Amino acid sequence: MSSRRWNNVTKIIVTASLTLLTIVVLVTFRQMIAPTVVAFLLAFVLGYPVDWIQRSTGWPRGAAIVVVFVMLIAAIATGPLILAPRSDDLLAALTDTLDQLLESLPSGPIPLLGAYELSLDDLLIQAGEAVSGILVSIGNPLNIARGLTTGLLSFVYVLVLTFWVLKDLYKLQRLMLEQIPLDYQEDARLLAQEIGLIWHAFLRGQLILGITVGTMTWIALSIVGMPNAGGLALLAGVMEFLPSLGPAISGTIGSAVALFQGSTWLPVSNLGFTLIVAGIYFVIGQIESIYLIPRLVGRRIQLHPAVTFVGLITGTMVFGFLGLLLAAPTIASVRSILSYLYRKLLDLEPFDPIISPQSGVRIPGLIAGRKIEAILFDLDGTLAKPDRYAQDWVETHLAWLDGILAPATRRDIARRMMMIAEGMVSSTVSISRYVRLELQLLRFQPFLDLARGFPPARSLETIPRVPDMIETLAVRYRLVLISTRNRDEIRTFLRRADIDPAHFALIVDRERVRNLLPANEPLELVISTLELERNQVLVVSDTDLNLRTARSAQMATAGVLCGLGRENDLRDVDLVLETTPDLLDWL
Repeated sequence: MSSRRWNNVTKIIVTASLTLLTIVVLVTFRQMIAPTVVAFLLAFVLGYPVDWIQRSTGWPRGAAIVVVFVMLIAAIATGPLILAPRSDDLLAALTDTLDQLLESLPSGPIPLLGAYELSLDDLLIQAGEAVSGILVSIGNPLNIARGLTTGLLSFVYVLVLTFWVLKDLYKLQRLMLEQIPLDYQEDARLLAQEIGLIWHAFLRGQLILGITVGTMTWIALSIVGMPNAGGLALLAGVMEFLPSLGPAISGTIGSAVALFQGSTWLPVSNLGFTLIVAGIYFVIGQIESIYLIPRLVGRRIQLHPAVTFVGLITGTMVFGFLGLLLAAPTIASVRSILSYLYRKLLDLEPFDPIISPQSGVRIPGLIAGRKIEAILFDLDGTLAKPDRYAQDWVETHLAWLDGILAPATRRDIARRMMMIAEGMVSSTVSISRYVRLELQLLRFQPFLDLARGFPPARSLETIPRVPDMIETLAVRYRLVLISTRNRDEIRTFLRRADIDPAHFALIVDRERVRNLLPANEPLELVISTLELERNQVLVVSDTDLNLRTARSAQMATAGVLCGLGRENDLRDVDLVLETTPDLLDWL
């Protein structure tokens, strides 16, 4: 005898009751939310070494988990003994530096606007009273005992839950997937995969980013004689876990310390030293935003600064430190879920189609599902060969490094440095215009061009078959030439390459825009001038630095391997070409 089916009213009542019961349980046991989240995050992170041990040894998963847990507990037990002395020194030095900074602040009221004044003394007194109240509360013996008990139980709870999540994670995933109707299981799998990639990118990327930025900050500040460079570097590394807001905080504190204490050896005024330190933080920030974040964190976590700021503040107010730390990936995950729901409501495909860059299906004029009307060519590395002198020099003149770095490795490192230098030089030129120092910067132009692989205009060599390609494409498409070079250098190249400038509907040179690529201004100029939709424009370049800007502007992208770029650098583009004229096979 089959069971009687529930009618719609019964289903609604049961669903509402379960929802209400879930809310009650969450509110009642809300103190367990934080350690549960920590346990799942720890299981997520430890899953990588566990999987590696399984693949390498063939051991059962339980044995691999035990090995990882033994190593983790050993690290927890011995880590403080090894790191605590140095960390205490850095933290103590940083505290002393901040104390001296506070003592250097002006005493008495500071006029703000009209009759309104700001009294730093009153603010510090109030802050001191608040801290004293907290310390008194913490110092209560009952509070101490309660805190120790809670901390010990939470620690055991996290370890036990982490162990079982690691051991039976795949069973849990399969069980949850089986509860979903068959027609929606594939959607659920893809959505879970997208969210997993978000958290992987955040946890792995922020950790490496913090170490990298902290190391760069320590080296740069030590060179210029910054007091307590190690403590400020530690602060910069920790602040990387607060996207957008953290680097601004560490840079402000570092600049303030430089203003009130000066350099330990540079013969400059405190104000001049502050400008130097602020410049260091700015350069590190540019390297971070242009090169490190896209590679280490990726586009899945990139949020608007306003959204990040609101998320950080809201997460801190509701969930404390854990909310502050996990606000960014949580918002990114919610964004993916809302995007899925939005597309399903509008009967759109919920997931972006995975299009192979070298797909065998070629429809002329169609790139990544976009009907192309205009093609934007970057000049250096795309139409003209780059200057590889820097690569040749490190390969041949640093032979004494052969035991450490092979010649091919040194050459690849030089190539990557040239790609980084291209973005930094463009940003420097753009900034020099705002401060009216562009003429002074021209004296260093040959060195800057050498660093980014730009040969002199008179030495530019055209990539084979490029003139014929331009002439063929100009019949059907509106072509644009864009470069960070000036107008005369572009004309010299076109004349030497025997390319008719009339083939281009628009030529964007250094004089046409204030902010050069990889800034978005040149692309916006192309859109407004040609009066096209963004998805009708194909951007062709040899470096992902410029192509990332095009992707953010919702344009199609094609990367070429005849310049500085390599396939692993161009993995996110819509089309990868061995050489620029191969574009004819697609268009």
